[in-house]
Amino acid sequence: MKKVSLNNSWLFVIIPIGIFIFVALPQLQNTYESFQKREIEVHQNAQELDSLRQLTNPTRKDLNNIKRLEITVPVHKLSIRKQRYTYYKTGGMLAVLVFMFIGMFGSSYWAQRKKQSSSNKQVEFSFGDFTTDAIGQHISWNAVKGSGSNFLSERLRKTAFGYKITSSSYLKFVAWSFLLMGLNYVVWSYVEFFEFSKESLTFMHGGKIFFTSGGPFLLVGVFLLFSFGAKAFLNSQKRKVLVDGETIPFQQVYALQVLSKFVEGNKSGGYYCYEVNLVTQNGERHNLLNHGDKEYLLSDMVKISRFLKVPVWNMNVA
Repeated sequence: MKKVSLNNSWLFVIIPIGIFIFVALPQLQNTYESFQKREIEVHQNAQELDSLRQLTNPTRKDLNNIKRLEITVPVHKLSIRKQRYTYYKTGGMLAVLVFMFIGMFGSSYWAQRKKQSSSNKQVEFSFGDFTTDAIGQHISWNAVKGSGSNFLSERLRKTAFGYKITSSSYLKFVAWSFLLMGLNYVVWSYVEFFEFSKESLTFMHGGKIFFTSGGPFLLVGVFLLFSFGAKAFLNSQKRKVLVDGETIPFQQVYALQVLSKFVEGNKSGGYYCYEVNLVTQNGERHNLLNHGDKEYLLSDMVKISRFLKVPVWNMNVA
């Protein structure tokens, strides 16, 4: 019998799926059924009102019912129309959450599966000895970046003329989720205003709707998309590296540096993270990669080293 192993990643799947199926879904179903019941009641009351209005000799009771229904039917119709927008917003939010969950877990699962694939070839690579190099003896081995993630947050991607270093799919799904969640609430809030409000939309009122609905989430999403863009470019056609806002010609690239660092956490106690830094001929260092997945980092490091044709200096990262 084949042994089935359960790792932590499966817990992150089972828990939200279980909560959705056994808690959220029944609640949503009950809410929807209650809403449908209210819609049917309002429709029946509207039909009753039309029937009473067509009576040629209404009784006092009929007249009282007409007055009552003339007040309650428009109010209930308006309430239901407004409630629909609440459901539109909630439905849109749930759709974004599903998109975020599938995207984040799927990208993590695919990256892990690709890393553990039997088709991956073992690459032989020898590190350079920085202790025998004039520049290597004097460069700092402190981390260039004070922080870093404990997961695969950056990847080396092939381009037409070399490589670029950009955020992983995991982080991009996070950014798009913030943007879409905010956009969902903002759009439906403006549509709701134009349908129900008798006032014109002023600049101040429009700003209030934006920032009290999903505007902050939308702005965070836009900021994250720009922040999670390309971090560095390695261009073989121009023979230049663009990193930290600086353009470094290939002939000034002297070596790569790989090191580990410990990032302290508030509650978790901290974790180890790794850096790949570009070292120039004058001893300056520029960070290229900074995340916690050592296997992917070392694999990307080898590609960069062979692309730039420079050695790699290693400090206790194996």
